[in-house]
Order: sequence, then C-alpha cells, then structure tokens
Amino acid sequence: MSGTRSDARDDPGESAEADNDRPTFDLRARAVETVVLVASVIVLRLSGLLLMVASSYGLGSFDAFMPLVAMVFDPNVLVWIALAAAVQFGLRSMGRPGRWALIVLAAPVAVVVVNAVRGIPSLGTAGLGALFGNPVAWIDAGILALVVALGIAFSAAALGGERRTSSRIAGVLLALGGLLTLLLVWQWIAANLAIWGSRPAPTPEQENLYVVTAAVTLAALVGAIVFAAFSRRRGLIIASCIVGCLGLIITFAVPVPTDRFAPEPPPAPTAPTEPGGGGGGNSCMSPGDPNCVGG
Repeated sequence: MSGTRSDARDDPGESAEADNDRPTFDLRARAVETVVLVASVIVLRLSGLLLMVASSYGLGSFDAFMPLVAMVFDPNVLVWIALAAAVQFGLRSMGRPGRWALIVLAAPVAVVVVNAVRGIPSLGTAGLGALFGNPVAWIDAGILALVVALGIAFSAAALGGERRTSSRIAGVLLALGGLLTLLLVWQWIAANLAIWGSRPAPTPEQENLYVVTAAVTLAALVGAIVFAAFSRRRGLIIASCIVGCLGLIITFAVPVPTDRFAPEPPPAPTAPTEPGGGGGGNSCMSPGDPNCVGG
C-alpha cells in the first residue's frame, strides 16, 4: 500500500493533473475586475447624486453640483475601496460570489469605521452613541450597500464570457432601474417631508417628475428582464426579476401625490337649511338666492 502511494506521488502525470485542477490566481484579470467594479460604483453614485440635484433644484443649479461631486469621494467610499481591494487581492483562492458578497458587506463596515473615527473626540461625553448612534450614517450605509450591489450586478453582466452584448445591456438597464428606484424614494421624501407644520402639497412639477421617473424606471426594469432572458444567464435573470419586483412595489408605494392611486372620496354634500336653522322645505338663504323655491 505504501509503495502504491509513493508511486502516485512520484508520478509526474498525476502531479500535473492535480496542478491543473487547482485554481490559479490571475493578477491581470483580478485587477480588471476590481477596476470595473469600483468604477461602476463611483459612476452609479455620481449619477444618483446628480439626479437628486436635478430633480430637486433643476438642471441649472450648478452651484450644488461640485459639493455633491465631492461626496462621491467621501471617506466612506474611500474606505470601501480599500476594503474591496483587500478582499479582491487578499482572498485569492475564494470564488467570485463569495468575494463579492464580502464586498457588499464592506459598505456598511466602511461607514461604521469612518463614523467611529469621527466620533472618537466625543467618546468621553457621548459614549458608544457617538460611534454607532448616528442615524444618518446608517442611512448612508444602506444606500452605499445598495449602490455597491447594483455595481456588482453590472460588473457581473459586463465581465461575462457568453452573450456579452445582451448581458451588458441587461446589466446597464438593471443598474439604471435600481438607481431610478432609489430616486423615486428621494422624490417622495422631498415632496412630503415637513420638519415643522403640516405636510405640504406637492407641486405640479413634482407630480409630473414622478410620472416621468416612474415610467422610465419600469421601462428600464422590464428591459433588463428581457435582455437577461436573451442572455440565458440564470444569475442575471434572477437578479433582474428581484430588482424588477422591488422597483414595481416601490413605484406604487411612494407615489406623488400620496393619493394618486387611491384618491380620497369627495366629501358628502350637506343638505341646505333655513336661515333659522330649522329643517323646513324652504332653502332660501337670502332674498334673490337662486336656491329659493318659488321666490
């Protein structure tokens, strides 16, 4: 038995076959994959911020563009890029699904790390609330994680080997539809948020903008599902269907105005009464009133 094992270890053909079965690390391919992923996330984040500015202030408000462009490279994104690069080049033997799942999880981790560093000066007075009690940071973590997930969906479609044209189109439409879905939520918040007083009534421009955005969102998501079906890539089809269903639900869940699809019934008409408050048959309010019967 020992001789057989020794012969197997010394057999050069078997050793070569074992080496071929072992996954190899391609530095160039991993670098291209990382660049595409990071670039797609940055482009999606920049596009989302510009769409938010355009929908809130109009395309002529260039004064707000530069601060929002600077937000693309805020510390949260920079820390996420560092974590994503560590996962991509540090976990060489891990498959792509596992690495990309960790990269999505790295988005909230990056926000927590940045928020923790910012809260160190006030740690003595605010305690752990300075590190983990900022609700804006958690909202930013959720948004960044969603943008990273959309960037991964596009990267997976763009880097696929088979039927690349239909896959890339599906990836672009999927990312666009997901981004516009987030924009619908922002438009609903902008139209209904009131810090003080009662909720304001949406303007006609906000109502028309919702209709246009909702139509483009649904068209992009339907197109993503169609092109994903043409690509015959199971993962892309599942991702397109999930994002499409979520986009459809959110589109009808955050309408502008809020009663667009379920308008309130008109108030019931009240029966006219006599000037003295009696319930008689004469409905005259004053001389010459057209409601007067017989005079």
